Amino acid sequence: MEEKSPQTAYTVASKMTWDIKADSWEAFPVAQKWFATGEALSHLRFLENAGRIVRAEEDGIIQFSPANIKGV
Repeated sequence: MEEKSPQTAYTVASKMTWDIKADSWEAFPVAQKWFATGEALSHLRFLENAGRIVRAEEDGIIQFSPANIKGV
C-alpha cells in the first residue's frame, strides 16, 4: 500500500494494474469491478493477517492503512 491515508478495498482495486482491455478504472464493466475489488480485498486481508496493514471501520465503511512498523 503506497499511500498512508486509509483506503477502501474499492479504492485500492482502482489503483492496481489489471489484465483487462479497459482504458481506465471507470471503463471497467461493473462485474469486473466487483471481481477486482474482491481480489484486492483478499490481498488486503492477507496483509492485515501478516501485520503489514490495519483495518478500521467507521460508519459502516471499512478502510485499510499501513501498520506502524519500523524498518518496513
